[in-house]
Amino acid sequence: MNPTFSDIVTLLNTLYNNDPNIGNAPHAAFWQNTTRDAFVQIQTDIWGVEGPLVALGSPNTSNLYLALAGHTPFDGSELPQMPDTGADPNGRHATLSELQMVSTWITNNAPA
Repeated sequence: MNPTFSDIVTLLNTLYNNDPNIGNAPHAAFWQNTTRDAFVQIQTDIWGVEGPLVALGSPNTSNLYLALAGHTPFDGSELPQMPDTGADPNGRHATLSELQMVSTWITNNAPA
């Protein structure tokens, strides 16, 4: 599978599942109504986590992947895994296959 930005947006929409509280999150629904280029340029410092949302070619240094996979700092030590199912009554965490898709997309330099 060669995932595209559209696949990532669809996944994020599925995971947050129309959470009525998404507007209260520091990042809101940042993936909606944006382009691939703007998405991969996001720095998450303004959300309280240093670094890039997407580090092209490197899922393990991409905050998007770390947050969805529940890796540090999104392992509960500093922040919850995303989506925060404690605050999002409708959300769910990504499955292993969904995480693999995100990892592949980032590894492939996040194709549009």
